[in-house]
Amino acid sequence: MTKPLLRLLCVLTLTLAAGCGDACLTLAQQICNCQPDQPSVDACNQRAQTAEGIFPVQSKDEKLCQGLLDNHACDCQKLNTTEGRVGCGIAYQ
Repeated sequence: MTKPLLRLLCVLTLTLAAGCGDACLTLAQQICNCQPDQPSVDACNQRAQTAEGIFPVQSKDEKLCQGLLDNHACDCQKLNTTEGRVGCGIAYQ
């Protein structure tokens, strides 16, 4: 995956993480772990934690994120495909 695409992925991840509690933060961390190097992973995780502190937690978001975690919808292999990004909720069809 190219660096610009990975950066876009991280930004979209923060959008998903916004308004979410622990399940969404866990999901964002899982997606951030797909970054190509540790500084990128750390920066992505920091942005996710910051976003979590800004937006209120909603139960529907928690359920969505937990479902994505339970279904392993956002692993790094899947995020390398358009279908995988759509299935993870970070891209539109």
